[in-house]
Amino acid sequence: MSRKSKLTLVWILALAISGVFLVAEKNYKLFSRDIVVKKEITAGSTFSLLANSAGLATATVNQILESSKSVYDLAMISAGKELEFIYDEATGQLKKLIYEINSEEKLVVKNTATSTVYDYWEAIREQIKYTTEIATAKGIIESSLYQTMVDQQLDQRLAIALAEVFAWQIDFAGEIQTGDSFKVIYEKRFRDGEYAMPGKILAAEFINDGRTVKGFYFPGGESKEGYYEENGNSVQKVFLKSPLQYRYISSGFSYARKNPVTGIVTAHRGLDLVANAGTPAVTIGDGTVVQAGWNGAYGISVKVRHNDTYSSVYGHFQSLAKGIRVGAKVKQGQIVGYVGSTGQSTGPHLHYEIHKFGTLVNPLKVEVPAGEALKEGDRARFGEIVSQYNRELNSL
Repeated sequence: MSRKSKLTLVWILALAISGVFLVAEKNYKLFSRDIVVKKEITAGSTFSLLANSAGLATATVNQILESSKSVYDLAMISAGKELEFIYDEATGQLKKLIYEINSEEKLVVKNTATSTVYDYWEAIREQIKYTTEIATAKGIIESSLYQTMVDQQLDQRLAIALAEVFAWQIDFAGEIQTGDSFKVIYEKRFRDGEYAMPGKILAAEFINDGRTVKGFYFPGGESKEGYYEENGNSVQKVFLKSPLQYRYISSGFSYARKNPVTGIVTAHRGLDLVANAGTPAVTIGDGTVVQAGWNGAYGISVKVRHNDTYSSVYGHFQSLAKGIRVGAKVKQGQIVGYVGSTGQSTGPHLHYEIHKFGTLVNPLKVEVPAGEALKEGDRARFGEIVSQYNRELNSL
């Protein structure tokens, strides 16, 4: 055996002994020149520590961190994911690093040097490749949408996706009734031949307490990509129906309620939504944070100004979400805080208010303005989509 081959063997054995997990690439062949080292990201671990344990020198680690920062900051890697280091078997040189940023994109950092003396790192984002199949599902709800999906051995993420489509029409925490039903046409996504996750919902129907709502996906054109009703109005409204998934309403909107803390009868012009401590609460619409922090009886609270007409308030948080401060711009569905019991409170819940022209109004009775409708130039194309999927929904 040549001296170079011996050195290569020693290097591989050293990695194995140090506890590094070595696996071949997907299409492994006996004389493959690539060795893949996968490192699981655990709580508290950093890119530098994991890269060092995978055999990289500190200088190389710093070069990779610096070269990738403008594309994706590897200081932000998430626990539960993996880092994949791909080495050349013959030289022991790192060829490529892969990190999946999310379900759609991965970071690829390649060594593009033409010499083994110096390394030059280039970072890019690549789309993760999936193949898709069209699938359907339907069900009648006995307890919850989630449980109905689970009972049918459907992916629980499909329940979340369906709830997100109709989040402006239906409060899935407080309005779901036994006997409600759904039909959905959606994409199943596959990666390397194996099922990965549900993809886009293409069309859906939900019957809630006798009221039928439908949504159809439109890929965009003159109009925005998104979900629309049969008449071309946007499924999305200015406000969400609810700021969080709660268990029940402990106190409703009232002009005379006995305060459970003081015992005094006063107005309670908001909703108390009971949820577990730490449950994330989101803003019901786009806007600007005009109050954030301690607020007397509200405890830690947030107030969002949506426009000249509406504002919303969220109280009794145990903590605020990252970046939530006065002046911050927030988007509909963005987390603003986490359920707690600060201020005048007897247990974990969210106190939720809507103000219209400065006056408190009942959130359950607010007539929410619709979002932007389809442009005229897209309506014929959208009509064909609706006709196709309505036939399929009716046949389920």
